[in-house]
Amino acid sequence: SFLTRIDRRVCAMYTATTEKRECLICGDPIIHAHLGVDACRACAIFYKRHATFRKPLVCRRGTNDCYEKNLKPSCRQCRFVRFATLLGQPLTAEDMKAMKSQTNSNDQHSDTSDPNSEESPKCEEEDHFLDHRSFSLLPSTSHESFFDRLKRAYSMLCMIRKCGELGTHPIPLSAKEEAEMVSDGIKFAPGLYSNKIPNLKIMFASLIQFADASFDDFHRISSDSKHFIANSSFKLLNTLDSAYRSAHHFPDDDTMASGYTTYYNESTLEPFLNSCPFRISKETLEELKKGSMQMIDMKKHDFKRVNPSSEEFVAMMGLCLWSQELASLSDEYSEMVERNRSQIMSELHKMYARRGIVDYAARLGELMCLLVNIEKVVTQVDEDMEVYKLMNVWTEDFDKLRC
Repeated sequence: SFLTRIDRRVCAMYTATTEKRECLICGDPIIHAHLGVDACRACAIFYKRHATFRKPLVCRRGTNDCYEKNLKPSCRQCRFVRFATLLGQPLTAEDMKAMKSQTNSNDQHSDTSDPNSEESPKCEEEDHFLDHRSFSLLPSTSHESFFDRLKRAYSMLCMIRKCGELGTHPIPLSAKEEAEMVSDGIKFAPGLYSNKIPNLKIMFASLIQFADASFDDFHRISSDSKHFIANSSFKLLNTLDSAYRSAHHFPDDDTMASGYTTYYNESTLEPFLNSCPFRISKETLEELKKGSMQMIDMKKHDFKRVNPSSEEFVAMMGLCLWSQELASLSDEYSEMVERNRSQIMSELHKMYARRGIVDYAARLGELMCLLVNIEKVVTQVDEDMEVYKLMNVWTEDFDKLRC
């Protein structure tokens, strides 16, 4: 069942291992877990003592990121936060106030420091929509976080798509069309039958680059294996991306992003089919309109309700890439799938803990249900495509276009 699948995916993260174990706080070798996590007795006692007496702690480096810098935890503040993160416990108001006060103090100090300092600026916690403009805004350091790496890779995907799709527009947009369909600096054009296939090929190529920049396992495998993995997850990833961008650019109408720079809705469907090499009857056109409107509602309704953050969105992209179905297709990939899915779920767990979200299991359930809805959309589109082929609307084999 669906719930069994979710339970198996999440629980796989916490499966005990019989190999050598280390304390996740200080790195010392351990035999037994303490407080439900792989932690040594000393770290567990330290955490319980501070959690009970609420003694104020201060980061020794003054940055509250000792673990992000891969330093051994001589810092008591970061040691406590690390343990709280692993336990999934929200920090108290006193802890958050102390950390914020210290960070603000350091920010004021950095304003008067050497402008040529090599220390890179911190990325803002405020969530923002990811597109081609994010590539130059996201930090690029040797200590880049997991989600920053995925967000930077997705922004690169957006940049590739934007540059590639602009070359598929048959004619420049008129001034009126530009004024009506501009969002976040993107001049959207109505999607056409003639540029649908080229845009899909651009999306496929950019997805390979996204995966290559996001995951070390994907970077190390052969080109044939990269194409196989990308091809197996292409429909899910393309549908998820379309829903994400449509909910942002066209939140209040029936318009859908069919590409990075193209859109479609009921009013553009007839011009879309005018570039079709075959004549379309009025009955077929009405059937296409009905099916298209249903797909738009399925894609956008649940996505807008769940409203994933940028970190949650790139995590969903990763889960679609490393799907359970891929693991079942080949034993060669099963280990990679489990390893990368576990990393994604673990990073989500730590992110929720840092933000003080206690009931994050319910939030994970919402994201998983959203992915199931995306899978249903893909299945419905596949069924509709077979019907459209019988109507002589689509003659291309989409499963062979991306290889």
